[in-house]
Amino acid sequence: MAIIGYARVSTTHQKLDAQIVELKKYGVDKIYTEYGSGLSQKRPVLDKMLNELKDGDTLVIFKLDRLARGTQHLLKLLEGFEERNINFVSIQNHIDTTTPMGKLIFTIMGAFAEMEAALIRERVLSGLQAAKDNGVKLGRPSATDKIEKAISLYATTDQPVEDISANCEISVATIYRHLNKQAVPLRS
Repeated sequence: MAIIGYARVSTTHQKLDAQIVELKKYGVDKIYTEYGSGLSQKRPVLDKMLNELKDGDTLVIFKLDRLARGTQHLLKLLEGFEERNINFVSIQNHIDTTTPMGKLIFTIMGAFAEMEAALIRERVLSGLQAAKDNGVKLGRPSATDKIEKAISLYATTDQPVEDISANCEISVATIYRHLNKQAVPLRS
């Protein structure tokens, strides 16, 4: 059961020293350091560290914003830690999932994230319904005109299906599917 530290700064001009000092004070066995924006999807050191964490390990960070891109990302990570039996400590935020209070804070954060997701979902559905009520057609535009044109070209010309497909901006498979539906005889 190792105690692993993770420190990150946004640019190479910033220093990791303060984070590393705090992590060492906590007594970590190994520190992973990374330079890069917290908003970046590519965080190879973080990914490597997450893959190397084992059952019973403890991950220690200086502050929550050093680890995650946002609340949803943080909660996803914390849920993964809980599933894998990995403890989590944020020194400056006083979160320690090895304690009852730390677990309570984690649970409250999870509840707020669920509520936020539900509110977003509710707003999206409400917006979609309002658009429908105002006559806005939702979804992909109908390809009926393109299909009718393709079938007509197929039936009245000798153009190869590939050319008709390119001309009508629909796939060859779609053309054949509709030719079969309408029982149009296929060329030999």
